[in-house]
Amino acid sequence: MVDRPATASTLCTVSSGQSFLTSLIPTAVGNATKVFDVDSALTDTAISGAYIDEIFLRYTKKVIQTVDAATAPTGTYSANSTTCTVTLSAGHNLEIGQKVFLDFKTYNSGVVPKDDEFTVLDTVNFTSTTFDVTIPSLSGTITGNVDISLPTDFCFYLVNTGTITNINQFFPLFVASIDSSQQSYSCTLNEVLPFINHPTVQAGSNFVSANNEVAPKQRGLMLKRGQALYVAASGATALTNGFYCNVQGGFY
Repeated sequence: MVDRPATASTLCTVSSGQSFLTSLIPTAVGNATKVFDVDSALTDTAISGAYIDEIFLRYTKKVIQTVDAATAPTGTYSANSTTCTVTLSAGHNLEIGQKVFLDFKTYNSGVVPKDDEFTVLDTVNFTSTTFDVTIPSLSGTITGNVDISLPTDFCFYLVNTGTITNINQFFPLFVASIDSSQQSYSCTLNEVLPFINHPTVQAGSNFVSANNEVAPKQRGLMLKRGQALYVAASGATALTNGFYCNVQGGFY
């Protein structure tokens, strides 16, 4: 089906102007970056549309511990035994099961917990401002301040025009939430790209069972001529260091 292969790479630092916890829609028409264009200006009559089979994001530099796309906010923590409860009064964008890097800055007694990457736990303490992680066992209750490297969230938008004049022309498709330790992120491998109505041809033994009549589907996007794909990071200010958004597909 693909007649003209296409790969685009665009550095993305622009933020939407507000937290995605408030709204996915950018606050201004300039608060998103175009990353793939399917003749949105309607000047190329040789194509009918495009197929995207992968979108992967690559951090702009190699880092040792954690991605520093934005300044890590400072919160407080209370650690006892193997449980550490972290509170960020301004709120966080973490999901249960995500990885988060914690840089413990101060402590009131005993031994400061070790800086490390932790998994956000599914506990009663999980709220919009608080979460628990498991740490190596400590004696007594230790409290202090901690820098929290939060995920970087990107929202992808479908736009149906070559000239954007209103924020209502951004149609959110999906959000990629990149852990602070991830320097490279595949929207296919992380099952963020949606399924398309195009069954994958496989032998019966490769299905859930030999008699399964449900064919596995491929992930990707189908765009028609005149459309474009945009992306924006969550937040009120631009990223200090961005990600390259790489789109792989082709025109037909």
